[in-house]
Amino acid sequence: MPGANDRLPLLALAALFVGYSCSYFHRADLSALAPVWTGDGLHAALRAALPDLASLGMLVYACGKLLGGWLADRFGGRRTFVAALAGAGVAEAVAVFAETPFAFAACRVAGMLVLGCAWPSVGHVAAAMTPRARLATTMAFLSQSYLLGDAAVRALLAAVVAGGGGAHGVLRTSASGLLAGAALVSVVLAVDARRRGVPTTAAPRPATTATTATAGGSLRGVVVALAAMNAAIAVVRESLALWAPTLCVAAAGVDAAGGVRASAWLPFASAAGAFAAGWLADRGGRCLWWATVPPAATAAVALAWLARAGDVPLPWLLAGLAFASAALAMPMSLASGVLPLRLGPTGGARRLGIVDGAGSFGAVLAGAAMGRALDAGGAAALFLALAASAAVATALAEAAWRLGGRGVRA
Repeated sequence: MPGANDRLPLLALAALFVGYSCSYFHRADLSALAPVWTGDGLHAALRAALPDLASLGMLVYACGKLLGGWLADRFGGRRTFVAALAGAGVAEAVAVFAETPFAFAACRVAGMLVLGCAWPSVGHVAAAMTPRARLATTMAFLSQSYLLGDAAVRALLAAVVAGGGGAHGVLRTSASGLLAGAALVSVVLAVDARRRGVPTTAAPRPATTATTATAGGSLRGVVVALAAMNAAIAVVRESLALWAPTLCVAAAGVDAAGGVRASAWLPFASAAGAFAAGWLADRGGRCLWWATVPPAATAAVALAWLARAGDVPLPWLLAGLAFASAALAMPMSLASGVLPLRLGPTGGARRLGIVDGAGSFGAVLAGAAMGRALDAGGAAALFLALAASAAVATALAEAAWRLGGRGVRA
C-alpha cells in the first residue's frame, strides 16, 4: 500500500512549474527590448550589439547548467533554484542602469550564468520528491513550463511596451517577475517539506536493487552518449524553431505573416511528444528504447523526405515539421530530464547539467551553421543538414541504450 511520500506533491510541482516559467522573464527580455532600442536613438549601440548579446547569453547559459548540477548536488536543489531565479532578478534590476553595451553585457552574463543553474536544480528537487516510477512523467510535465513561460512572458512584456513602459519598464517587470517566482518557490517548497517531514535538501530517491544503474566506464559512456545526442537533437530543434517561418515561405510559397502564423503551432507538437515520452519511459523495460531510438530515426526520414520533396503544399510541410518536432522532443525530453537522474543513486543533478548543457551548446550552433546551409542551398540543403544531424542523434541514442543496459532502462 503506497505511503504518503509515494504520492505526487502536486502543489510543490506546480510551484516548480510556475517558478521555471518565470525564468523566461530573463530569457525572453531581449525580444521585447529589441524594438524599443530600435526606435530609441539613445540605445542605438545596444541595438547594434543585440545579436552578440544573445549569442553570448546562450553560451554562458549552457555553462551555467554545468555549474548548476554541481551546486544542486552540493547544496540542495531548492536552494540553488531559488538562488538562480533571485540572482537573475537582481541582474535584471541592475541592468536598468546599464547604458552601454559593455555594462549591459556584464549584467547579461551574470544573469544567464546563474539562470543556467535553474533546470538541473528543478531535476534535483523533482527526483527527491517524486516516486521513481513516475519521475519521467513528472519531468515531462515540468519541461512544458517553457511553453507557458515563453508565451506568458512575451505577452506581458509586449503589454508593457505597448503601454509606454520602454526599456526600463521591461527590465523592471522582468526583475519583479523573477524575484516573485523565487519567493513563491521558496515558500511553497519549505511548506511542502515541513508537511511531509523531509529535509529541504533531500537527495534523489536511491535506485532499488531491480533498477541499479551501470557503474564506472559504462556510466560515463552513457552520459557522454546522451550529451552528444542531446546536442545533435538541439541543432535540429532549435533550427526548426528559428527557421520554420522562413521555410514556410521558401518551400510552401506563403507570405511572411502566414509563415509566422503557421509555425506558431510547432511547439505544441513538441509538447505532445514530450508527454508521450514520459508516459512510455515510466512503463519501464524496452518502452524506453521505443521512446528514444525510433523517434529520432523517423524524424531523420521525415526531414530527408522534405528535402527531396521540393515545393510542397503548406499543410504537408507543416505536417512534416510537426512530426519531426514531436519525434525529436521524445529523446530530447528524456535526455534533458529523467535519464540522467535515474542513472545512479547520487550525482543526478550533475549528470543532468552536463547532458542538458550539451543541448544548449548545440543550440548555440544552430543559428549560424544552419543559416549558412539555408543561404547556400535553400530549404532542401537545410532539410538535408537537419536530417543528417537527426541520423547522428539516432546512432548516439542506440549507443546510449547499448552502453547503459539496465541502468538506462531503470
